[in-house]
Amino acid sequence: MAPDTEDDCPVCHTPLSRIADGSDSARESHIADCIESRLTAPTPSAPAGFHSKPPLHEEEREEGDSCAICHTSFLTKEFANNDPAREAHFSTCFESQASGSKSLDLPPSYDRKANFDTENMSNKGKLAKPPPPDAVPKTGLTPVRSATTPVEIYRKPSGLRGLFSSLGGESKSKGQKADERAQKVDGLMRQRWGPPGNPTWEMVMRYWVSTRMQQHWEYLRTQHPKQFKKHMEKGYMEPIPTAWVQTRRLAYLYPEPSYWETPAEKRLYYLLNNGVMPDGSTHPVMRPLNINRDMYTIIRRGNERNARQVDLDVSRLAAYQSPGDVFQSDVQIKSHHYSAQVPNVVYAARTAALHALADGILHGTDHLETMLLIDVSGSMTWNPHMGMVGPDGMRRFHDQPANIRLVEHLVHRVLHHMIPRAQKEHPTQQGIEAVTFSSFGTYIGQLTASHFQRDWATRVKLGGGTQVMQGWQTVKSTYFAHQNANYGHGRWDPAFGWQTTPGMPKLSLLVFLDGEATDMDEFELELLGETWAYVTIALVGMENCPHHHSHAVELERVAKFNPHVGFYDVHGRVCERMVVEELLSSVYPVDPPQYGEILKPEYDLPPEELPKYSAY
Repeated sequence: MAPDTEDDCPVCHTPLSRIADGSDSARESHIADCIESRLTAPTPSAPAGFHSKPPLHEEEREEGDSCAICHTSFLTKEFANNDPAREAHFSTCFESQASGSKSLDLPPSYDRKANFDTENMSNKGKLAKPPPPDAVPKTGLTPVRSATTPVEIYRKPSGLRGLFSSLGGESKSKGQKADERAQKVDGLMRQRWGPPGNPTWEMVMRYWVSTRMQQHWEYLRTQHPKQFKKHMEKGYMEPIPTAWVQTRRLAYLYPEPSYWETPAEKRLYYLLNNGVMPDGSTHPVMRPLNINRDMYTIIRRGNERNARQVDLDVSRLAAYQSPGDVFQSDVQIKSHHYSAQVPNVVYAARTAALHALADGILHGTDHLETMLLIDVSGSMTWNPHMGMVGPDGMRRFHDQPANIRLVEHLVHRVLHHMIPRAQKEHPTQQGIEAVTFSSFGTYIGQLTASHFQRDWATRVKLGGGTQVMQGWQTVKSTYFAHQNANYGHGRWDPAFGWQTTPGMPKLSLLVFLDGEATDMDEFELELLGETWAYVTIALVGMENCPHHHSHAVELERVAKFNPHVGFYDVHGRVCERMVVEELLSSVYPVDPPQYGEILKPEYDLPPEELPKYSAY
């Protein structure tokens, strides 16, 4: 609240209410005595050594440098070293004071409202309005104040401004402040990742580029350092640490009212919405869909995609169909017609990435290794003829084989094409390195075509949850350990695990899954930063199932944003040869299998040897 000085002596600032009788004459007499004592006080020209009072403190010197009534500065050229001028000015102010009303208003040259207004006092740093020009006295030696006179003449500067003035400093420009903030952030970056050129620093910078977030992080670094620091401490700017994967730190579920389902989903959508597309363009902001909050939207979106499916080309189907297709030998299946499929889309960015990889392979600057990642969780063994309950609570029946039976047939077929190509680089290699995943990832060694049924029956263990990140980490550790032990490639980072090194071969990974993974967002997030891996995902599922198509929509988005990911949808009763041709054209940018190779009948599994699957 502004101080109440309406009843103070304008010279000594003593409350006039303390005068004995409190009359107006007594008040005027007190003010006159104060003025007389002030006028008769010794001046600086008094004899040396004569002092009527101790030396003034700094604040008292500042008060002596201005008029006690109107607070006009005596440091201007009109008053400098001119004591008679100061006395004449003081007398003029007092005469104006005495000629006023009995309420002892201050001289017109002193605007009390401008100095003690409550609103002005509550808004520090705002300049008070100068007094109107017509209120300035036009007699005596008082300088005439115009409307353009700086307000600092009438009131003392604020505490901080006064401090800067006393220290001789000046306020910093906006650019200087931004530079200082950027320097502080750079210090935090060096403290966390080491100096530029450090392996950890270089790894983080590659992650910025691969996730296409470099421009966004640089903007936060220079313009919003607090936001930059917050996201840096949360790990948004770094690859996912291996300890986070093992403890499932990004996969735990938020409470139900939360907008985000998991921390991985929150981080993934932050990168997608603040990064750019592979071609450098921007896109509309996306939001996640929660099955409890957005169930009808998810089902509607799945039904819309399901409506896009078309029948297979009749002439092509006649050439590719086979009696060895798994549904042809399943006695439970009533229909022997191939299911309509949604046409798979290969985005331009994916095509460009495969062309660049092909150029490197042809010119000898790149090499390619292949592996398999197979979902063996309990959901892969569900019997479609027994009915499957979707997220909307409806039970749907499907006339098709279980997903795991279709995957077994597809794996057997692709091995016949992948092994000969691997043997061109490694003549002694007998099979393809494979990893299975459910609640954990398991390296099962090389699957061979010549002993496929034995290998599949003894090494593939069915059942459990669906955690694709466990399988991915097993693939990553297996691949890097092999490359490091045999060729010296790869570098182990204590926090982030294996990291690629120059000259290391690229990995082309073929993944079979049903989309029921609980950590799919974390898997998508991980793939954004892995430029050494080219991943082809085959999503197997139920015919005319909106839940399956909802998973397909999510994976289509992944393929659209990440040129290192190719996505292919497979559902219902499938023409396996057509599927194998599409998948391997994505796995091999150079020398994919051609029509004549695809149609070899020895690549079919004998129908009489098909086992019955159950996870329980």
